[in-house]
Amino acid sequence: MIKLFTLEQLSAFSADAVYKICLALDAYGFSEEDRQSFEGEDALLTAASFAVEDGDDVILAVENADYLALKEKLLQKLMLEGVSASAIAERIAQSYSDEEPDFDLRAHCTVPQGSVTHLTKDGLFSGFTTAVQNGSLTVMPLDFDRIDDVLTSFVDLLFAPHDDAPAPATAAAQPELQLDEEAENELLSPVTRMVETLYSSEKHLALALGTATQKILQLQGNVEHLTDTVDFIDISAGDEEEIDLQETQSARVIREAKTAREDGSAQFGAAVSEIYETDTPEGTQYYAFAAVADSEGAKAKKINTLNPDDAQMLLSHCLTVMCDTVCRKIDGTADSEEDKKKEKKVSKGVIVFAVIILLAAVLTPLLLLNHLKQQNATTEPSASDSSPFSSTEPTASTTLPAENYMPAEPGATEVTAAPTTTVAPSTSGTFTFYVFGYGHGVGLSQHGAEYLSSLGWNYAQILANYYYGTTLVKGDTYPATINYAGTDYETVEYLASCLETEMSSAFSHEALKAQAVALYTFAKYNNFRLNADANAHGKTPSDICRQVAQEVKNEGLYIAYQGKTALTPFHSISAGKTTSYYNVWGGTSLPYLNGGRPSYGDYNVSDFKSTYTISSDELRTIVQNKLGITLSGDPATWITIKTHDQAISSDIGYVSTMDVGGRELTGNEFRGKVMEGKIRSHCFVLVYTPDAAGTDTQQPATVPSLTTTMP
Repeated sequence: MIKLFTLEQLSAFSADAVYKICLALDAYGFSEEDRQSFEGEDALLTAASFAVEDGDDVILAVENADYLALKEKLLQKLMLEGVSASAIAERIAQSYSDEEPDFDLRAHCTVPQGSVTHLTKDGLFSGFTTAVQNGSLTVMPLDFDRIDDVLTSFVDLLFAPHDDAPAPATAAAQPELQLDEEAENELLSPVTRMVETLYSSEKHLALALGTATQKILQLQGNVEHLTDTVDFIDISAGDEEEIDLQETQSARVIREAKTAREDGSAQFGAAVSEIYETDTPEGTQYYAFAAVADSEGAKAKKINTLNPDDAQMLLSHCLTVMCDTVCRKIDGTADSEEDKKKEKKVSKGVIVFAVIILLAAVLTPLLLLNHLKQQNATTEPSASDSSPFSSTEPTASTTLPAENYMPAEPGATEVTAAPTTTVAPSTSGTFTFYVFGYGHGVGLSQHGAEYLSSLGWNYAQILANYYYGTTLVKGDTYPATINYAGTDYETVEYLASCLETEMSSAFSHEALKAQAVALYTFAKYNNFRLNADANAHGKTPSDICRQVAQEVKNEGLYIAYQGKTALTPFHSISAGKTTSYYNVWGGTSLPYLNGGRPSYGDYNVSDFKSTYTISSDELRTIVQNKLGITLSGDPATWITIKTHDQAISSDIGYVSTMDVGGRELTGNEFRGKVMEGKIRSHCFVLVYTPDAAGTDTQQPATVPSLTTTMP
């Protein structure tokens, strides 16, 4: 879907340029509903980043006065590498050959690496289109005189690719999907689970027929209720134009999923693409897409491999991912109405507060993002050794040159919490925790790893970020079994089950592989005997997770620090930066778990921010039962955050120490021992609201009052 994003305040000159854009796109199904305007550039870029993740083709149209600055912000926010476009430089040179330029030539020529340029008549304020995540992003000037050439180039690129377009990725040979008995049984499980979920929720799936999805049709005799819940839609329409661009391939499978849903009049539509191949510096990459559509939109998931032996399993993997995605969407749908009811109870002021906090979290690291990406790109390993870790035997480990991918950082710096403001005492009220992240925040962030993978990072680079300064050892001999909660499990099966339970096969290969190495290293650190609370385990693993676990075992991978097995904790979602081992568990801090490691992809996760509200009476009872402390007096004085690590901002971070009724606790102790996990992370800010009308009695000094009026 094409979306046009602009700023709200536009001159008449720019408004006329917007009209030209809408007129040019009208023939391709674009409507006024596809245009959105935003109050500021930050909101504009944030919306664009979410839209391309959903597979949309987004146009950012900006006035000349803001154009160059927005390009710079765009590169920073999306971690795109900027390069100088020679075509733009040549056009400008032709137009201004006899003049001393009074403009920033570098800024005008800078575009994301790999993008297609849309030249203006004089070269200045030229536009470009670049592939980003599952969609594409086009930037063009709202210049009435220059927009015509840009629009012509853009329309040609998106709707009629020509010889000047980037080298196409070709469709690989499409043999009939053949599965042996074991692979068919592996597919049977997710299909059965999906069908049962559809049937129990009284929902239907319309599935576009294709090379892969034909296999599900063949299972109708083995899966009860399959024909009751899944309709197979033939959406072929004679001769199809060749799809040249990768982002168009993902858009194509998204359109197929949407078309199947519409034609089948179902709640969900789904499609699986063919297998494609393209040349990369690392070799031929094989990939395919699985897409699922619902009433909110559609998203495609890319599955890829560089191993030609694994290419034939891509479609099977896509089917598994598709089934898992449908199940998650149904589960989310079941919860959404209840969540919406809860959200309606939140006051307008609280919403303002939450938005302010979230924007602060997203905007603070933007300048660092571009530096990190450039640092990573300029020190890429050679083709002969694409891993930042050395391939060594366990007795000859080499120190990980993590600085090749991330600049050295001192870790998470602890600060004293900002003072609070208080007014008249109260006797009762409610405490609201505004929580960031999910889990203890130390070591690998699973969703952060997934985001880095989407940027092209491999598992070794991901581990280099989260376990800074460690060594990856290759060639270890894995034990036959690992003991978990008193039971011995075959090693690959244990790792695969943990991967399925911790992350699921919907995550990318590189993110799963990074997690698998961390899982094995954690087990090795604990002499392969783990308590039940060591990690999540128990789900039947998919073939994807088994494949990753087997790959890690075959390579004999684990992480070491100064010759000894490293401690490798992990968690679901960080607060944008990891926190230190000391912050959570105390004792001697470990240098490679010193916190402060960037994990900005976590901001995009839907569960990044959560709230938990509890009455003062309930909190008093919990503290009495858990700590033996009787809370009395003004509830605003019961809890004080003393120190934190500034993970979100100078005012908010993972809580190191806090005072609860006169007793000092760590934030993690409070989260686990007192609140029993009801707050998802110990990176939080706490607001007390008295029952009586009046101003809130406790809040961070730098955060506006919760009574702030919505603009």
